[in-house]
Amino acid sequence: MGAADRLHPGVLRWLHAQGWQLQWIVETHAHADHLSAAQYLRHQLGGRVAMGERIRDVQKVFRSVFQPQIRRGGEVICHEAFLQVLARDGVGASPQTIFEQAGDDDAIALDRMARKLHVLNFVRQRGWQAGLLALNLSPEALLALVDDRDGLFEAVLADSGLPPCQVVLEVADHGFEDCASLAAAIARCRGRGYRVAIDNFGRFSCDIERLEALAPDIVKLDRCLIGHAGHLGFARRVLAELCAEVRRLGIQLVSQSIESRQQLQAAMASGVDIFQGHLIGRPAQQCRRAKPQRARLCARREQPPTQQSASTAHA
Repeated sequence: MGAADRLHPGVLRWLHAQGWQLQWIVETHAHADHLSAAQYLRHQLGGRVAMGERIRDVQKVFRSVFQPQIRRGGEVICHEAFLQVLARDGVGASPQTIFEQAGDDDAIALDRMARKLHVLNFVRQRGWQAGLLALNLSPEALLALVDDRDGLFEAVLADSGLPPCQVVLEVADHGFEDCASLAAAIARCRGRGYRVAIDNFGRFSCDIERLEALAPDIVKLDRCLIGHAGHLGFARRVLAELCAEVRRLGIQLVSQSIESRQQLQAAMASGVDIFQGHLIGRPAQQCRRAKPQRARLCARREQPPTQQSASTAHA
């Protein structure tokens, strides 16, 4: 339960009745649900938000890193945000471990913290406001976002100037059984302007009927589908057939974990629209364009054969 949820509506009515004006809201630390409460209070009572000095200590523990996604031709259209947890000795801890050890409520709060941290770090980088920001959510976190009655995350986006249409909500496909509830949540998010992606498709299931019921905008293929497609003919054929079925539904395809030119070639030959992986660009604190040679590589794959090369092929 967030700090804003614990603030009784009667308190707000009483403050309004007194005619008091709130001038400053001090956000002492960027941790869990405290991230959302400041923006909620600002929208309800006015005032300005100030960051306390202790927030720098939190930024030494949590930080955002962004990995670019490029379309055919080499244009960077999106950055996926990842949470990086730093230990005192400088060795990064696993965010997955922290989420697994947290209880359900704490995991939801940690997810809220991560999302706001990513939004703030993304919009601070000038020149990237026009790009897309991809945020990872579990199905449970997506349901919690949909049920957010106070619109706290939307308030964060509005305050930062990032509209929902520039946010991609990546929902992990880990076998969440309540397909109807998940489909309804996806539909509501799309209705609010978000783009929704099913992440890691193929890790647990390649159920096309389930995918059609969920009706996302984007499907991100799991690394297991591209891992052998770069050098095994059978794996290439399976990937191509699966991509054809997904594209038949009008869903955009993203191939992640691209680590070799062979994997990139296999993904492009299968009809994938967008590419992501260490070959394209590693996660970094600064949003950046793909390496020029990677962009040129994708662009070359899109060019039709020249007349000379076509003549050589027929010779």
